[in-house]
Amino acid sequence: MNIFGATWILLKTHTQKQEMKLPFNIKGEKIMQMNCRHHTVNKVIACVLSFIFIMMAIAVPAHAEEKQVETTPSRIPLSKLEETIDAYVASYEKYTAAVSVVAIKDCETIVNKAYGYADIENQRKADTSTVFEWASISKLLVYTSVMQLVEQGKLDLETDIQEYLPEGFFKKLKYDEPITLMNLMHHNAGWEDQTAAEVFYYSENETLELGETLRRNEPKQIYKPNSIVGYSNYGVGLAGYIVEEISGQPFYEYVNQHIFEPLHMNDTSIHPTGQDHPDLAQRRNEIEGYTKDLKLIPENRVYVTFYPTGAAIGTAEDLGKFLAALMPVDDSNVLFKNRDTLNEMLSTSLYYDGTSIPRFAHGFVEMEYWVPTLMHEGNLKGFSSKLVFDPESKFGMVVMTNQSFEEIYYYGLIKEIFGDNVNSNRVTSEGGGYFQPARRAAARFTNLFTFLDITKYTKADLAKSYNVVEYNGIIEKISVTPYIDYLPVSNVKVNLIKISLIPVALAIIFSLIALIGYLIRMLLNKLYKRGNPNTNFNKYHLAINLAGVALLLNLFILQTKLRFPNYPGYSSIRINLMFNLLYVVLAVAFLGLLMYKLRKNSYSKKQKVMYIMSGLSAFILAAFVVGWNLYV
Repeated sequence: MNIFGATWILLKTHTQKQEMKLPFNIKGEKIMQMNCRHHTVNKVIACVLSFIFIMMAIAVPAHAEEKQVETTPSRIPLSKLEETIDAYVASYEKYTAAVSVVAIKDCETIVNKAYGYADIENQRKADTSTVFEWASISKLLVYTSVMQLVEQGKLDLETDIQEYLPEGFFKKLKYDEPITLMNLMHHNAGWEDQTAAEVFYYSENETLELGETLRRNEPKQIYKPNSIVGYSNYGVGLAGYIVEEISGQPFYEYVNQHIFEPLHMNDTSIHPTGQDHPDLAQRRNEIEGYTKDLKLIPENRVYVTFYPTGAAIGTAEDLGKFLAALMPVDDSNVLFKNRDTLNEMLSTSLYYDGTSIPRFAHGFVEMEYWVPTLMHEGNLKGFSSKLVFDPESKFGMVVMTNQSFEEIYYYGLIKEIFGDNVNSNRVTSEGGGYFQPARRAAARFTNLFTFLDITKYTKADLAKSYNVVEYNGIIEKISVTPYIDYLPVSNVKVNLIKISLIPVALAIIFSLIALIGYLIRMLLNKLYKRGNPNTNFNKYHLAINLAGVALLLNLFILQTKLRFPNYPGYSSIRINLMFNLLYVVLAVAFLGLLMYKLRKNSYSKKQKVMYIMSGLSAFILAAFVVGWNLYV
């Protein structure tokens, strides 16, 4: 019923009620006069009621429209999104180098802005044409390329990848279980991690063909496939190489032809050194990289050994084009011939152990903010990046900064736009415990440093993890991040590691004391013009203790080089590793010579004790170098 019909019913009812109130003995004239007055009153009432109903009719659609205002997942109206981002950046301006933000809704760019300085020292401002590092977001290009070839029937996600590789490609596999492309997407093929020195290099002249560098840097397989998630640059680089093998093109050429060109991403390159777009490489060199506290990181232009895993450079606007292609508004899409392939790529392919909580969607990380999202992060020397989107509402964001491991935008701004992310686990195990990341270099020279990275988590800490796997009250593993599982380390092992460092410390202290004592004796002998009572073995004794002190200094230099944000190239630490190996050779030679001399010569009891102690110290330090792989 419309508002005019309703008004007529109310008016008619009111008239009937008035007529029922009229006395029956009134003269006709009186009745006519009253009817006229009532008619006038009724007209007034009708007008008032009509006005009220009209106002209600207008108000209802307005209210409905207000409810339908489009917002971000955190309920910020899209019309105020740019204003919100501006205010957020302004509030953190003093902690910001440069940040570029792109927001996409229904394939349309609704925000594309850059803030701060690409080069603080030279006051070069960032703008929307500033070229940033994609870092690990580059991996999404690998997953997309793989799915394109799956769509064409050239790849199968569950087939053993050795069928796609040259015969005898792997030399260090430990388990017979097949490794599939799905394992590469889920980072659970079981490989140990590379060191920073193996992942990065600084000279374009060191660039190798992808297959060759993968063979040279093959890691050991330390976990059974499908059992442990340990983020693997090698694994994703291998998936990129499989794309090369199947397509017959270098990976960067394949991506140029099948992703960048169709999406008109003219300001992006994934060439290992960016030299397929020299102008773009030049623009990349115009931006500097900084730490979270805005300290300039020298030599922040690095190249990625397994380049498909992190070599892409480009503007945030271009990355926004890729993001838009991941959530098309209709069945038409550019990346795939069939929408079903895109839907498959963005569907859950791995859940957290023992749960129905999504973890990976064919390489994309699944993250629950106020809405379910897909995302990927990236960190490189001097750069952080993040891509997050909600396929349901077709809203997504790109955030790129020139600060390593920064959190204000990488986490903070994303939380502002997508809502908070809260994890909660029921943990029955009491007291927490020690845990070590599964992503570690188990047989590399940084094994020592990763063991020192063992962390103690309380029960409250465990409850806040992404997932906790327990069996009969015993924790088998936890997921502190979606990308990495953490494995328990027993208190006994932690204590043994600590105890093992004690003899090393004592050996170094002895070497220092022996060296200082020898120098003092020489000084006193010269000062008081005493004869030199030294034996012919003293020079070897002095040399091995001097080498022990030099080993300590070398280990300190090595650890300093490996510390963030240096990310050294392997060539820059090779001399340090070679010295460690040289020390082992010297220690073995000294021990052999010591045993020979003690049998052939007669020394004083004091001299014998000193020589034997020096030999024992050399043995401990050599065992330390070998045991922790500090020479390879």
